[in-house]
Amino acid sequence: YLDLSSNHFKGKLGVLQELFLYNNHLEGVITEIHFSNLSRLKDLEIGDNNNLSFKAKPNWIPPFQLLYIGMNSCKFGAKVPRWIQTQVNAIDIRLSNASLFGPLPNWLANLTFSQLDLSYNQITLPKWSANLMFFKLDLSYNQITNLKFSVLYLSYNQITGPLPNMFINCSHLYLSHNLISGSLPTDIGIMYQVHTLYLNDNLLGGILPSSLCDMELFNLNLANNSLSGSIPDCWKGSLSFLTLSFNKLSGVIPSSLGSLPHLTTLHLNGNHLNGELPRALDYCTDLVILDLGENDLSGSILTWFDESFQSLSILRVRENRFVGNIPPQLCSLSRLKILDMAVNNLTRMIPHCLGNMSGMINLNQTNLFGSVAIAPIQDMNSLSFEADINWGQEHVVEIMKGRYNEYTKIVLRLVVNLDLSSNFLNGSIPEELSFLSKLHGLNLSHNHLSGNIPIGIGNMTSLESLDLSNNHLSRTIPQGISTLTSLAHLNLSQNDLMGQIPKGNQIQTLDDPSIYAGNPLLCGDLLRNKCLSAETPQPQKIPHPEDTHEEDKLDRTLFYAIVMLGFAIGFWGFFSVLQFKKDWRRAYFSFADQAAHKVYVVVVVKVAKLKRLRLSRSM
Repeated sequence: YLDLSSNHFKGKLGVLQELFLYNNHLEGVITEIHFSNLSRLKDLEIGDNNNLSFKAKPNWIPPFQLLYIGMNSCKFGAKVPRWIQTQVNAIDIRLSNASLFGPLPNWLANLTFSQLDLSYNQITLPKWSANLMFFKLDLSYNQITNLKFSVLYLSYNQITGPLPNMFINCSHLYLSHNLISGSLPTDIGIMYQVHTLYLNDNLLGGILPSSLCDMELFNLNLANNSLSGSIPDCWKGSLSFLTLSFNKLSGVIPSSLGSLPHLTTLHLNGNHLNGELPRALDYCTDLVILDLGENDLSGSILTWFDESFQSLSILRVRENRFVGNIPPQLCSLSRLKILDMAVNNLTRMIPHCLGNMSGMINLNQTNLFGSVAIAPIQDMNSLSFEADINWGQEHVVEIMKGRYNEYTKIVLRLVVNLDLSSNFLNGSIPEELSFLSKLHGLNLSHNHLSGNIPIGIGNMTSLESLDLSNNHLSRTIPQGISTLTSLAHLNLSQNDLMGQIPKGNQIQTLDDPSIYAGNPLLCGDLLRNKCLSAETPQPQKIPHPEDTHEEDKLDRTLFYAIVMLGFAIGFWGFFSVLQFKKDWRRAYFSFADQAAHKVYVVVVVKVAKLKRLRLSRSM
C-alpha cells in the first residue's frame, strides 16, 4: 500500500527518469503494464526487496532505454530477461541473487555495457563467452566450471584445471577461491598487461617462475596455495602489493625486493623462509605492512630500521628465531600501531621509549594507506573499482583475547596491538607503556619480567586484552586496573603477585579464577584465599639462598673486625697505664715474678713425682 495523497506533485509520470524503490520490503509481481507510460525512464532501481517478482511477456519491448538497471534479488525465472537485449544504452546491469541458472544467453555478445553483475546465481559459461568484453564482470558465487574470458572477476567459483594462458590482454584478473591446480605457467611473463593478479586460495603447486618479474604487476596475491621452492631474486618495477603467505616457500628473502621502491605491503608469513633479513629492505621506505611471521628467520632483528620508515603501520615477525634485544629504533616509527614480535629468542629489557610510539597514542597518526599511488588502469574510469583492486584483500592475523583473530583492512584501521610474549625478556615492565592510551591488546606473557605492574595502567583506557602471565611479577595489582572499562580478557596467572584483587565494575565481570592462578599470596572473593580485612596482607619474607650467603659473609667480617678492634684497645690501654703509673708497673712485675715462681715450683714438683712413680713401676 503506497499513499502519496495530499501532496503538491506536478507533471506526469510519463516524464519520470529515475525510479528508486530498492532496499525495502516490497513484495508481489511487477509486469510490463507498470512501465507502459514510463518512456523517459533512465535509471530503474527496484532491487533488494523481500519477495519481488518481475514477469513480462517474452516479446515485450520496453518504451524506455535504461542506462542503469538495478534489479538485485528480483525473481525473473530461470533465464536472463530477454527484454534486456533491447537496452542498447545500458552501462550498468545488476541482476545478482535472481535465481538465474544455466548458460548465459548468446545475445549478450551483442551488447556493449561496461558492468554486469550476475553474482549469487547458478550461471555457467558457454564457449562463445570468450568474445565478451566488459569493464567489470562479476559472476562470483555461481557454478562456472569452464573459463574462456579476457577480463574477469571470477572469485568464489568452481574453476578447475590449470591456469589458462589466454589473459594476455587482461588488466585486472581475480580468480581467487577456486579450484585452479597445477603450476604457474613458466611463460606467465608474456601477460605483461596484467597489473592485478589474484590467484590466492587455490590449489596451485610447483615453483614461482622467474618470468613473474617480467610482468608489470602492481598487485600480486598468491597466498594460501602449495607453492614451493625459493622466491625468485629478480624483482623490479612498480610492484606495490606482494602477498605470498601460507605456502611452502623456502630459502632466503631475496635482496631484489629492495629494488621495489613503491612496495607498500609485503606478506611472506606462513612459509619456511630462513636466514637473516636482507639489508636491501632498507630501501623499501614506503612499507605500510611488513608481515614475516611464522617462518624460520634468524639473526638480529631489524636493527637498520630508522625514522625513514614513517609509513610503517604493521610490523609482524612472530614465531621466528630472531635474537638480541628489541631495537630502540622502532620507537621512532610514528605510525606503528601493530607490533608483534612474539615467540622469538629476544633478550634484555623492554625499551622504555616504546611508550612514546605516537601511533599507539594518537589514532590520527595511523591513516593506513593514506597516500599510496593508484594502480595503472588503462581505458578504465571507475574510482570505486580502483579502490577495490587496491585495498580489498588486506588482512592480518593477530592473537588477542587469547585466540587468533583475522582483521581485514577496514578493521585494521582501528586495531592497536603490542605482543612481545614468549621471549626471554627480563627486567621490569616500563612505566612508560601506560602512556599507550589507544592500545587494544598488550601481551607480555611467558618472559622473565619482574617488579610490579605499572601503576599507571589505568591510563590505558582502550585496553581490551591484557596478558602478563608466566613471569615473575610481584607486589600488589594496581587499583587502576579496575577502571579499564573495555577490558574483556585478563591473565595474570603464574606470577608472584600478592595482596587483594582490586574491585570494580568491569574487573568483577572477569570471574574466572584461572586469571589469578599460581599467585599464592593473592586473596579475593574469587580465590580460596579470602582476604581477612581490607588491608593488604603482608607476607612473610622468604630469604633467597644467595641473599643468605651474602648476609653470613657480612656477619663474619663484622665479627672479626670487632674482635681485632677490642684486642687492640685492651692491649694498648693496659700497657699505656703501666707506662705512666710507676707504682702499678712495680706491682704488676712483682705479681708476674711471684706468679711465674709459683708456676715453676708446681711444675718442678709435679715432674719429680712423675719420675719417682715411673721408677717404682719399672722395679
